[in-house]
Amino acid sequence: MSPALSLAMPVRNGERFIEAAVGSLLAQSFTDYELLIVDNASTDATQQICERLTRSDPRIRYFRNKADIGAGANFNRGVELASGVLFKWCAHDDLISPDYLARCIAALAARPSAVTAYGRLLGIDESGAL
Repeated sequence: MSPALSLAMPVRNGERFIEAAVGSLLAQSFTDYELLIVDNASTDATQQICERLTRSDPRIRYFRNKADIGAGANFNRGVELASGVLFKWCAHDDLISPDYLARCIAALAARPSAVTAYGRLLGIDESGAL
């Protein structure tokens, strides 16, 4: 059965932030999703981190390109791999609050003609300060 939501996370050389970004997704109150990490031939430890994360949760699927196919093609690959009813991009260096997905899903359900939902953004610097 297809998940309600596909989350696609394109990444290249994201070792510094990807574990925290995935952690914020795994902490969601809404859980009917698949997380597709699409690695554009990273040359850092992204692959090892993602393979470990994949073993920790069956909702995570990791796909690695053999060569750098460019950012646009890597984003497209995320869409092609998705099987969910709904779709959302996730950045490898973003964190989301634990109720973010649930609130977006509820907003879409409340307005059947809506085609997108998103929340307020807060900037975080490299040290983690808001």
